[in-house]
Amino acid sequence: MILRSTPRRLTLSLLLAGTALALAADALADAATASVAEVVVTSRHRSEEAQKVPVALSVIGGDFLAKTNTTNIAQLSQFVPSLQFSFFNPRNANINIRGIGNNIGLANDGIEPGVGFYVDGVYYDRPATATFDLIDIAKAEVLRGPQGTLFGKNTTAGAVSLTTTAPSATPDALLEVTGGNLGTFQAKAAVGGPILGDTLAGRLTFAATSHGGLLTNVEGGNRVNAARNLTVRGQLLYTPTDNLKVRLIGDYSRQVANCCDLVLAGIVSPPNGKNFTTLSQAFGYTPVVDPFSRRADTNSPIHARQETGGVSAQVDWSLPAFILTSVTAARFWNWQPANDSDYTPLSILTASATTDFQRQFSQEFRIASSGVNRIDYTGGLYLFREEIAADSVQSYGNAATAFLISPALPSVIGTGYGLNARASYHTTSLAAFGQAVWHITPRLNLTGGLRYTYDRKTGWFNQIVSGGAPLTGALAPYGAYRLALGAPDYYTVSSDGGDLSGLADLSYQVSPNILAYATYSRGSKSGGLNLAQLPAAAPTVVAPETLDHYEIGAKTRLFARRVTLNADLFWEEDQNYQANIYDTSLGKQYLSNVPKVRSRGVEVDINAQPTQALTLYASGVYDDAIYQSYGAAPCPLESINLNVCNLSGRPLAGTSEWTASFGGEIHRAAFTGAEVYLGVDDTYRSSVYSSATDSIYSKLPALNLVNARLGLRAENGRWDAYVWAKNLIDEKYFTFIAAGVGNTGQLVAQLGDPRSFGGTLRLKF
Repeated sequence: MILRSTPRRLTLSLLLAGTALALAADALADAATASVAEVVVTSRHRSEEAQKVPVALSVIGGDFLAKTNTTNIAQLSQFVPSLQFSFFNPRNANINIRGIGNNIGLANDGIEPGVGFYVDGVYYDRPATATFDLIDIAKAEVLRGPQGTLFGKNTTAGAVSLTTTAPSATPDALLEVTGGNLGTFQAKAAVGGPILGDTLAGRLTFAATSHGGLLTNVEGGNRVNAARNLTVRGQLLYTPTDNLKVRLIGDYSRQVANCCDLVLAGIVSPPNGKNFTTLSQAFGYTPVVDPFSRRADTNSPIHARQETGGVSAQVDWSLPAFILTSVTAARFWNWQPANDSDYTPLSILTASATTDFQRQFSQEFRIASSGVNRIDYTGGLYLFREEIAADSVQSYGNAATAFLISPALPSVIGTGYGLNARASYHTTSLAAFGQAVWHITPRLNLTGGLRYTYDRKTGWFNQIVSGGAPLTGALAPYGAYRLALGAPDYYTVSSDGGDLSGLADLSYQVSPNILAYATYSRGSKSGGLNLAQLPAAAPTVVAPETLDHYEIGAKTRLFARRVTLNADLFWEEDQNYQANIYDTSLGKQYLSNVPKVRSRGVEVDINAQPTQALTLYASGVYDDAIYQSYGAAPCPLESINLNVCNLSGRPLAGTSEWTASFGGEIHRAAFTGAEVYLGVDDTYRSSVYSSATDSIYSKLPALNLVNARLGLRAENGRWDAYVWAKNLIDEKYFTFIAAGVGNTGQLVAQLGDPRSFGGTLRLKF
C-alpha cells in the first residue's frame, strides 16, 4: 500500500518547484553559451563520444553520483529506468535490464547473472558484491542488450560497468563527511599523486558508512536492519614509457548488518484451509498487522555479514597499429548470514541460512586497432574460473508441524529436526570473441561481432539430517511427513557445452548531430546446476538460455547542442529463461526454465542545458515484459490448491510497465567565487508484481520518490556544503511482498526507506 499525498506534501513539492522556477528565470541571461557537455565512453574499449556509439547506453558521471549522494547500485537504478536492482538481503540481489537478467526473488548459486557487473574491467560474478558502497567512481555505464562480443563474460541482458578514478601524476586529495537522521554517517577520503616522478603514481581511497536500525523488534525492543560498511581501495599506475601502462588495484570491503528483517504486511485466507491467525493463537501469539509502525517480531538472530575483495592487473601496450591489453584478476566473496525465516516470535524455523564462500579468477587478452582505419576491430580471449562452497542449515521448532504440514498432526514430527547440507560448484569458462566496425563511408558504418563460449560446470550436493525424537512404534507412520521436511540426499552433476553468439549493427550519421542505427544481437547463458533437495519434477541441470535482441534507435543533439535526445525501440525474446522457482505448494526452491519470456518497448533519454546555470534530465521506459509461454508454472498463494498454473501472457514479475526519472539542478552566484544551487530528482514506477508467480497479494502500487538538495559550493569545485533529503514527501511503501511461512496466509514485506535528511561537506585539495 502507499499512502496518498497529503496537502502538506503537495505544498512542499510546489514550493520546491517554485524555487527552481525562480532561479531559472534569474539564470536565462547566459543561455547563448549553454550546451550539453560531451560524454566520453569506453564501452567498446576505445574512447568515443557517447552520441556516436550506436548502442543503447546510459552514462552517469562521478560528479553527478557525488552530488546526488548516490552510494550504491540500488540508488543508481533510480536514474536509469531500464535498470532494476532488487534485494531483500545481499545474497538475494538481482540486477535486471528491461526486466531480463534473473527473476525476482531468491538467488541461487547454480546460475550466472544475466546482467554483467564490472569494476575497472573486472567481472564480478555474484550480484551481492554490487550491494557494497560505491567509492571513487569516475563514471557508471549501463549497456542494454546482450554483451559478449566485446566484454570478457557473456551476458544476455546487458552490463553495468563502473570505472574508478585512476592515479595520476597530479597530486590531489578528497575528504567528504555526511551525517543525517536515522543514524546515518559516512566518511570518504582519497589521496593520490606521484610516487616516482612521472613513472609511478598511486591512489588510496577509503569509505566508512553506518546507518541505524529502521525497524524495532518487539522481541527484546532492539533496533534491527542497521548496517556498517567499510571499503578500502589502493592503486598503482606504472608508466615506464609513453606506450606502456600498468595499473594494479587491490580492494577490500566488509559489511556487517543485523539485517534483513521483514514485517507482517497482511493476513489472507488461502484456499488450502490454513489460517495464520488461528494457528498463531494456538501457540500464544496474536499477530498484529501494522507494517508502517516499523515493528518486526522475530525470536531468532538475524544478521547479514559479507566481505569481498581482490586484486587485478591491467597492462596496456600501445603499438603503431594496435593496442594489446591483458586484464588479470582474482576475487573472493564470503557470505555469513542468520535468518528467522518465519518472521514470527514462534519456533517454526529456528534456524535457516546458507553460507557461501566464493572464489574466482579471470584472465582476458585483447587486441584492438588504434588510430583512424577503414576497419576498426577488437578481439580477445577470456578465461573464467569460479568455485563456490555453500553450507546450509535448517532446523525446526515445536510449531513447525502445525504451520508447515498440518495442525492435526503431532508436533513431534518437526520438533528438534534439522537439516545440514553442503554444495560445491565449479565453473570453467573459455571464450574467444571479436568485433569489427567497417566504415563503409564517412557516414555509414557496419558493425559485426561473434563470440564462442565453452563452459564446463560440475558440482555435488550432500544433505544429512539430525535431531528430533525417534518416530518408532505408534509414531512410525509419521516418518513420511518428517522426510517431506527434508531427507538425506547425495548426488553429483555436471554440464558442459558451447554456444555461439553475435551482433550485427548498421548505423548512419544522418547529420553531425543525428545518428540512426539498427541492431540485432544474440546472447546466451550456459546451463545451470540444481544443487538442493529437489522436487521429483525438477531437473538437476537447467537448460542453456538464449536471447534474441532487436533494436532501432536514434541519437540526436538539438537546439545548438543544448539538448541531447536519444530514443530506441527494442524487442527481446528469451528462450529457456533461467529462473529460480519457489514452489509454494511444495515449499521447495529450485532452478527451472521458463519456456519463453518477451520484453518489448521504447526508451527515451533527454539531457538539456538551457542555460549555463540550469541542467535538466528526463528518462522514461515503456516495457511490455511478459511470460510469453509458461503453461506449467508454480501457483500463487490464491491458487495454492492447484498443482500448476498457466502464467502465459502475464506480466514478468519485477518489471513495471512504465518507469521514469527526471530532475535537474540550477545555480546562481552567491558571492565572489561561490554559488548557491538547488537540485531535485524524481523517480516514478507504475505498479509491479514482486512475486515470480504474479500473486495478487504481491502487487505493489505505483510509486513516486522525490529527492532534493540545497547547497553552497566553490565555483572552482574546491569545497561543497549542502543539505539533502531522500524520499522527501515521505512515501510509505513496500519494496516487495511475499507469501510467508507454510502458505498459511501470512504476508511478509520489506519496507522502503522512510524520509531521511542530512548534510554533506566535501573538500578537495
